[in-house]
Amino acid sequence: MWPGLYLLFTLAFAAALLVLLWRPGAARALMVWGLAALLPLLAALAGALGGQARASRTLAGYVPQPVWVTFVNGPELRTLLLDARDAACVERAVRLHTRSELLTPEGDPVRLEAQTQVLGTLPPQPVVEALGLQGTLTCPDLRALPGEEEPGH
Repeated sequence: MWPGLYLLFTLAFAAALLVLLWRPGAARALMVWGLAALLPLLAALAGALGGQARASRTLAGYVPQPVWVTFVNGPELRTLLLDARDAACVERAVRLHTRSELLTPEGDPVRLEAQTQVLGTLPPQPVVEALGLQGTLTCPDLRALPGEEEPGH
């Protein structure tokens, strides 16, 4: 409801600004300036609230649960039970090709690199994006590693 209301306000302000600009001298400069300044703010609010509403709809049917995941780094295989938050963090890191390290309770971290394969059912990308959009995706057990420099740079 809120995104639609802000979109309606944005369109009404745009129409009022167009009417005032169509007839020069009908309004004071401060009023025209104020309407023009409010348009981007209202458009940004409508977009942000629309994104939040889509994220809420995406997460409505999502039930977070732990998942078994196997990490394949060359000849090394490692199987872990990840909670839903860590699984979402791993999905994002793998999808974005972020060199990172997953800290484990045993203290032996799992490296996630370009050649790392992750076998198992991770949360779907739209769910992970919705969690990030809502600000609920925190990854304290995943830390980014510095990128490797290419030869010659």
